[in-house]
Amino acid sequence: MTPEHRAEALLGWRIWRVVGDTLRATVWPTEWPALERFEAECHDRPSPFTEPDALPSPHRSPDRGCECGVYAFKRREDAELLAREKVDHRDVLALGRVSLWGRVIETERGFRAERAYPYDLLLLGGTEQLARRLRNRYAVDVSLGLAPRPLHTGSG
Repeated sequence: MTPEHRAEALLGWRIWRVVGDTLRATVWPTEWPALERFEAECHDRPSPFTEPDALPSPHRSPDRGCECGVYAFKRREDAELLAREKVDHRDVLALGRVSLWGRVIETERGFRAERAYPYDLLLLGGTEQLARRLRNRYAVDVSLGLAPRPLHTGSG
């Protein structure tokens, strides 16, 4: 297990969707800003109909009692599996390592962090021109790889 508060970054693996020349989270379409750290925020907001004494208390992200935080896998293979699950022939994906720091909670297969920034990227299904644009925009190494094969094919 890692200490929860980290001054030094640790590396995890994740997948991003590439939209234009911008990285976006795969599950939620959150844009990752270029040249500045990504800060996790908890968006677990209670319904206006929730009983006042049942409201969750505000907290910093990540929190052990919540699912918030920047997610990353410990193993590249787990990130690659997510890429294959999320394949859409219109999508360009980026597989890469991500620097995680601040409050970091270790889980069985990965981490949830307070702060993050891409460390390096492997562009899955993109062009050399797109790799160059991402390299310039995020100031990280970007290489080209093959587009992932979907886990499921066919109609049913």
